[in-house]
Amino acid sequence: MKTYFPFFRGKQNELMAMRELAERIAVSRNLVPIIEPVNSNSTTGISLDRYMEVSMPFLFVCNPSHGQFAQQANSLFTQIISEGLMEYDNWTPAFQVRRDTSSGEFGAFLARYQAFDVAVIYQGLPIDSGVRALLSNAEIVHHVFLEDRVDTSYINSIEESDRVMVRDRFIRQARNADYPDREFFSDMNTIAGNPQGLDFGDFSIVGDHYAETGGPAYAVTVHHINFRNQAGPLDISHFISDRTETTADSPGKLLEALNKLVAALDNLYPNNTEACGEYRDMGHAQISRGLGYMKRLAIKHHLELMLDGGIQL
Repeated sequence: MKTYFPFFRGKQNELMAMRELAERIAVSRNLVPIIEPVNSNSTTGISLDRYMEVSMPFLFVCNPSHGQFAQQANSLFTQIISEGLMEYDNWTPAFQVRRDTSSGEFGAFLARYQAFDVAVIYQGLPIDSGVRALLSNAEIVHHVFLEDRVDTSYINSIEESDRVMVRDRFIRQARNADYPDREFFSDMNTIAGNPQGLDFGDFSIVGDHYAETGGPAYAVTVHHINFRNQAGPLDISHFISDRTETTADSPGKLLEALNKLVAALDNLYPNNTEACGEYRDMGHAQISRGLGYMKRLAIKHHLELMLDGGIQL
């Protein structure tokens, strides 16, 4: 079975969704999160401690593009990596290469993590011939290709077993009210959509989008990934609050969207995940736990789906 690599920025609800499933992810061995750390708060530390406690595998971006550690690889190493990860065996240091990456930068990364298997995430193909030589000769266990960042001929030069193909499957709308009821999400989890049988990933229901905080919402939308039928390709359903004209009463609007999801769950598969149980409990009690918590549940449900038969390769 191939491996699914969901790509998450290390914000609170992303980290907590993985934390709640850390033991199951560790046992599965066919789901390996990619984590780009964005701050050094207690949620980050507690989450990493939990991942290490249960031996959960993950790729950890050592030169983040976003958040507190953007362009601060040495600070990240001092504040987080050297405090525990260097003694942990079941993680993979990952380096993001870009067109302007220098051989000095990449060489320093390889030297720092020479005791580990390492991964490379392609934000672009470096023009520095020294970097290209290191990419060819270094012991790199995962070449993670973000969609449309590198030409196909280069991708084809990498062994298929070492490739991870990551695509942003979330089609972001300018307004929450504009999401359709349901749309295609991915078929990379199937032979039809992934005939080469490559490892693959996406950015779940968040998309390749980073913002420190969200603005006030006129409409509240709950995103929910499900099989198109009872197996096979994945769709994403969007449940939108009835009220969409003002920013007032976000908790009430969240319940409007939640009630629509709960009403639809029996006809969406799978519908027996832990996250689905929480949706039903909140719907029954008419409790609104906030937009961040709903994002956490949506991510958790997606991960549960992939852990429980979503990878059909």
